[in-house]
Amino acid sequence: MGEKIALGFHTCIDFETAWSTETVEKMICEFDVHENDIAAGDIQIASERALLISSLWHMKHGMGCELIPDTNQICLDFANRFQYRVTIGGTATRAAIAISKLGYESTIQLSSFNRYMKELLPEEIHYMIGVKHESKEIYPHVILSYQAGIRIKANDIDFVTPRENRVMFSRDIESLHLVVSPEYAPYIQDAEVFLLSCFSEILEKEVIEDRMMHTRNLLKSLPQKAIVVMEDGCYIRKDFRIFVHQALRQVIDVLSMNEEELQEYVDHRINILNENEVLSSVELVYAKVKIPILLIHSASWALAYGKDAKKYKRALKGGITMASTRFWYGDEFGKKEYEEAENLPDKKESKEFCKKIEAKAGDVICCLPAKDLTFVENPTVVGLGDFFAGGLLAQLTVERRL
Repeated sequence: MGEKIALGFHTCIDFETAWSTETVEKMICEFDVHENDIAAGDIQIASERALLISSLWHMKHGMGCELIPDTNQICLDFANRFQYRVTIGGTATRAAIAISKLGYESTIQLSSFNRYMKELLPEEIHYMIGVKHESKEIYPHVILSYQAGIRIKANDIDFVTPRENRVMFSRDIESLHLVVSPEYAPYIQDAEVFLLSCFSEILEKEVIEDRMMHTRNLLKSLPQKAIVVMEDGCYIRKDFRIFVHQALRQVIDVLSMNEEELQEYVDHRINILNENEVLSSVELVYAKVKIPILLIHSASWALAYGKDAKKYKRALKGGITMASTRFWYGDEFGKKEYEEAENLPDKKESKEFCKKIEAKAGDVICCLPAKDLTFVENPTVVGLGDFFAGGLLAQLTVERRL
C-alpha cells in the first residue's frame, strides 16, 4: 500500500496473433466468403465464419473493434489457426505494465486471476485479487493485428488495408461480470491518480448498475485531490456507454477516448486533420458527458478540452511518448528507448493541425502533435491506447509534485 498510482479493474489474457495473409485468405476460401458478405461489420458472431466476415469488414476500412462471439470456443478455434503469444491485457493492467518499464510502482485490483497473471505481472505492480478463486479456464482476448498496405485477395474479395489497426474478440466470462471489490479501498488511500478502465464488455443491466454503485463507493476512499481518469472503450451495449458516463460523471475528472470512440459517439466519420470537424465533434461530446476534461488521443495528435485544458500539456506529452515507444519497440523497451521516442520529430501535418485548432478554440483546448513514426517498419498496434494512458498517469503524478 501507499502507491501514488492506482488502477482498476479490467484484467485479461491476450492472445496476440502473428499476422498471416496466407491464413486469412485460406479461411476466406474455406468458409466461402465473398465480397457481398462483408458489406456490414455489425453482425452476430455465432461462428468462425461470422467472425472472419466482421474482421474483414473492419480491416477493409482500416478500423479497430472489439467483438464478443457467442462462445469462447469460437475465439479459441480462430486463434489456433495462427501463431500467437500470450500476454496480459486490459487497459488498467497494460497501463501499469507500461509505467513499470520506467520504474514506476502502482497498485491494481485484478478482475481475474490465473497462472499467467502470476507468471507475467512485473514486480513493480502490487495487486489485490478481486475474484474469490483462481481461474483454471482461460478466456483469451484474441488480437488480430494488421499493418497498412496488406492486400487480401481470395474469391472475389480484393482490397488493401488503408492503415494499421487491430481487431479484438473474446467471450470472457470474467470481463462480462467485471468485479469491483470494496476490499480494494485500503489500497488506494494514498493514490494521487487513479485510472478507471471501461466496462465495455458487460452485457447485463443488473450487472452494470451494481458495478457503478460499487465504483462510486470505492472512489470515495481516494484522497480528495486525487485525479480520476477514465479510459473509455468500444461498448458492446452502446446504451451502456452513456449510462456509465452519467453514473460516474460526479467522480471522474478526465474522460479519455481514442479517435474511433470519438467518431462512434458522434455517429459519423470525421477527418481527424480537419480542425473544424474535430472541434465540432469534441464540443458535442463534451457538452453531453459533462465531465471536467475530455481527452482525445489519435494517430495524429492528442488533445485535452475543458476549463483547465492547458494544465494537461505535460500529461499529453507523456501519453504520446509512451504510445510512440510502444509503437516503435513493442514490449522491449526501457527508459533509454522512451527518451529516444520523446526526442523524435513531430508529424508536420499534425503540428499544423494543432496550431489551427488551438487558434480556433482558444484556452479551452490543449493539443499536441503525434511523433513522426513513418520510419518504423514493423510497428506494434496492440495496446497503444493503454500505453498512452500509462504515460498520462506517470506525468500526472509528476505534475502533482512540481
